[in-house]
Amino acid sequence: MKKFVLFISSFSILTISSVCQNAVNPKIHEADSLAKNKEYQKAGQLYNEVITEEPSNNIAIYKLASLYYSEKKYDDAIKFYLKLAPNKNPRVLYNLACTYSLNDNKTEALKYLEEAVDNSFNQLSLLKTDADLANVRSEKRFEEILKSVKSLDNFPEAKKFDFWVGEWDVYNPQEQKVGDSKIEKILKGAVILENWTGINGYTGKSFNIYNMDKRKWVQYWVDENSIPIYFEGNFDSAKNAIVYYSYDHTKDKSPYIRRLTFYNLSSNKVRQFSQRSSDEGKAWSTEYDFTYIRKTADSK
Repeated sequence: MKKFVLFISSFSILTISSVCQNAVNPKIHEADSLAKNKEYQKAGQLYNEVITEEPSNNIAIYKLASLYYSEKKYDDAIKFYLKLAPNKNPRVLYNLACTYSLNDNKTEALKYLEEAVDNSFNQLSLLKTDADLANVRSEKRFEEILKSVKSLDNFPEAKKFDFWVGEWDVYNPQEQKVGDSKIEKILKGAVILENWTGINGYTGKSFNIYNMDKRKWVQYWVDENSIPIYFEGNFDSAKNAIVYYSYDHTKDKSPYIRRLTFYNLSSNKVRQFSQRSSDEGKAWSTEYDFTYIRKTADSK
């Protein structure tokens, strides 16, 4: 009953808005209660009544399909999932693929799995572990589908900035401490969050992500004065560094470009080098040059 519980509970959040525009028939609430109490036959009768009265009631169609799935009546589940498939809802397509797999129809399972991914289904870990897909997991086409999923796990460059993660003492070229920085991964590793505190109390944060559409690293910096800076860049393998550029000030009275480079010097040392150019990148002047030294247990 995994999918019945999982997708019915998230139905109001995702599926209703994208699959249907129907008002909820009160019989559906009654059927839901019956299903919750495992009175599946009575629940199915009510869902069918709603569909007879309202053939386009996609809520009832979806829930009936999920109910048949939970009862392992896969032919019936497929029949009703197929009614919703033209709406291209990725969860419906995924459930349909799983049901076909359980019904030993690999061709249709892979077809709808591919269609689900094409329509933004991106739960790569679920694809790799869902027991319902065991029947197709050894297929070559399944491996190709996994590689096509829009997931950070499919983009090796998304881990290229991990060298910055940690807690750091930060120094200028004169070896004077200028601040502390805590760099952490948040949102299941999708975001690298910088927490900066200068020696004078000045604070700011940056949010760093690998944008899969642009295939670029992006940084959003904002400080305590609500002054933002937007950067885009990529990993430079020759420099072993993330190199960012900001064009926020190219339309100023005195236009300039900013370049921000993070060098991976060692497992315990990072250089952050900020420069600016007023001649479209022909010459660069230094804004600041910081060295990050990883904190030890004694220095924290």
